[in-house]
Amino acid sequence: MSSLFISALTKNFGKLKAVDNFSLEIASGTVHSLVGENGAGKSTVVKCVYGLYSPTSGSFELNKQKISIKTPRDAMKYGIGMVHQHFMLVPSLPVYKNVVLGDEPFHGLVFDDKQAIESVASLSSQYGLEIDPLAPVHSLPVGIQQRVEILKLLYRKAEILIFDEPTAVLSPKEIDGLFSIIKEFRKAGKTIIFIAHNLNEVLAISDVITVMRKGKHIATLPRAEANAENLASLMVGHSVHIPVLEETSSHELKSCIEIKNLTVLGDRHQEAIKDFSLEVHKGEIVGIAGITGNGQSELEEAISGLRTVKEGQIFMGGKDITYLSPLKRRREGFSYIPEDRIKTGLAPLASLKDNALLGYQYKSSFLKRNFFQNFPAIKKFTQNLMKQYNVMAANENIQAGTLSGGNMQRLVMARELEQAPEFLLVSQPTRGVDIGGISFIHDRLLSLRKDGKAILLISADLDEVLSLSDRVAVINRGTLVAILPRKEANRTLIGRLMLEGV
Repeated sequence: MSSLFISALTKNFGKLKAVDNFSLEIASGTVHSLVGENGAGKSTVVKCVYGLYSPTSGSFELNKQKISIKTPRDAMKYGIGMVHQHFMLVPSLPVYKNVVLGDEPFHGLVFDDKQAIESVASLSSQYGLEIDPLAPVHSLPVGIQQRVEILKLLYRKAEILIFDEPTAVLSPKEIDGLFSIIKEFRKAGKTIIFIAHNLNEVLAISDVITVMRKGKHIATLPRAEANAENLASLMVGHSVHIPVLEETSSHELKSCIEIKNLTVLGDRHQEAIKDFSLEVHKGEIVGIAGITGNGQSELEEAISGLRTVKEGQIFMGGKDITYLSPLKRRREGFSYIPEDRIKTGLAPLASLKDNALLGYQYKSSFLKRNFFQNFPAIKKFTQNLMKQYNVMAANENIQAGTLSGGNMQRLVMARELEQAPEFLLVSQPTRGVDIGGISFIHDRLLSLRKDGKAILLISADLDEVLSLSDRVAVINRGTLVAILPRKEANRTLIGRLMLEGV
């Protein structure tokens, strides 16, 4: 069993103080969660603990003994391991070779396959991980790949395990499985440091919760004294409004978008979407729920006009828009907030001004004599957007790529919603966004719905889908397996459909 004490930790990046004189004691055999807004310093703290960053100042104690951590190898020497959000696996190798890579057992001068397989199988059984040591990693679902990452730490005898946003890519059933594993670790006396944006998950798994804000330690609470409301308030420094979906009578709703028998090919020419049909009404939010990689990205790109449709049709207001370009769709009142805000939603090297116009630069309000850009009007428009949507930046001339993830998302949302669309396609609207940003974005989406607009929401966050959607459409392997009204939708049923289909 290992207890960790972080003393007066400070980490500067140039003039930015990412962590500011942060001290914390993490008791052995507990699940200790760190929560805070984007940029609060959570990930920076654990990256210092794991040796990925060198602290500007501060020290660490393990079991009341001072230790020096300068590299991940140092951290592992002291029994500290980290499960990264983006896995560090070799897809072509089997599980057991991934686990022992860099620390292989040898029989003489020869790699001892038998011992490696037995070690991995034994650890897997001991902690209920249920992994076939011989399975190639590329054949495993995401939740099982994460278990391989955990096995790598157990094999190296880690006593303190850091989980940085571990649930971001998991289905509800996989999250339950992960939490069962973490509870087994706690029973075995291991210490867990857990980071997540989802406060319900934090409350479900934690013994102790520490709140950070602007790099500082704000509060440490035992689980019994914590709830979503007081944690959110501590994170942002004021009370947080949680938007609530109001019921709408379905008989009043008129069709806005109709998708008929859509089939779409993926990048490897396989059928990523198969015979998909769905209608979205005015004044309604329809949420798409599914495990990441089940066709959501291809569906999003087909509806937005970024991917060619193989078969089927898409209608908007009764007009066939299946083969219209993204620009022509916008002229029909179609707005789009993409999954990848950097690659698709923004031009990172262009200014905020330029990004505020993307897709709408030919509107008469931004032109002089229908040809030349109206720079004063563009500047005023951008400044108003930044103020209205609380985009935090020095001015409208800086590059969009220098913004934080949450501010990038606010800029994309500001641009798309300001055009008063009839239909909004929005994908992963709050991925990587902090609690204050999530509340703001949800409030804007519900306001749009209240104004009678149609919204198709694609999100890997099932809580988000359930809290915002009038109906939930479940996708499995590119096929629509169910459409559930809000009253019938629950985590258990949707989670099963996401994993197993009908």
